[in-house]
Amino acid sequence: MEGSLSGLLMLQEVDLLLDRERAELAGIPGELSIVEAELAAARNDFAGVESRLADLASAQKKCESEKTEARQKLAEYRTKLLSLRTNAEYKAMLEQIAYVEKRIDDIDSRTLELMYEEDGTRGSIEDARKKLDRYSERASKKKELLAEREKTLREEVSRLEGDRTARAAEVPVRLLRKYEQLRMSGRSSAVVGLVRGACGGCHTNVPPQNAVEIGQGISYSCPICGRYVVDLDGNRGPAEGV
Repeated sequence: MEGSLSGLLMLQEVDLLLDRERAELAGIPGELSIVEAELAAARNDFAGVESRLADLASAQKKCESEKTEARQKLAEYRTKLLSLRTNAEYKAMLEQIAYVEKRIDDIDSRTLELMYEEDGTRGSIEDARKKLDRYSERASKKKELLAEREKTLREEVSRLEGDRTARAAEVPVRLLRKYEQLRMSGRSSAVVGLVRGACGGCHTNVPPQNAVEIGQGISYSCPICGRYVVDLDGNRGPAEGV
């Protein structure tokens, strides 16, 4: 293989490592977002149960107030009943008393329902609290791991960028320019192997004479994809999709 292509191949290896590390680094914010979303959902669940408990307590307090008011009315009506003189007035007051007594019974039933629901909700809030504690602990550990991984990746990217600068300086300007053009067009590998008589990038067949020359270390540029085709590991270089 020509020395210039050998240098380009080493530059490509560095770039492929850089691509991988940068892609992983770019994915860290997304992983953090997932962790935050899970934690936020657990917090919302807990807050929802807490809110429901507060609503139930408020509703029970309202029932107590309404029952107190109804009892006062009932006592007032029963007192008035003793002073009524006509049957019509007496009958009307009895109806009022019956209505208030029914109202008190309804309040008692509603209060009982609220108490049952409160008991169930208190069980739910314990589950929600445990879930929140579990998610909080997991989020804390995950954030710590991601922070460590991010630091390691940034250090590795910085090292590889320095290595790339050194490698690129050893490649002829003409080859480097074409290489950068190929990468910008979406082809991560500008130098590929000869695979079963074809370009390892686009799989276009290479003329037999050119295949022989590739085996002798002579450079060949694929007329279809523009990649440099070289003899890698005895013609066993990995193919890359277009």
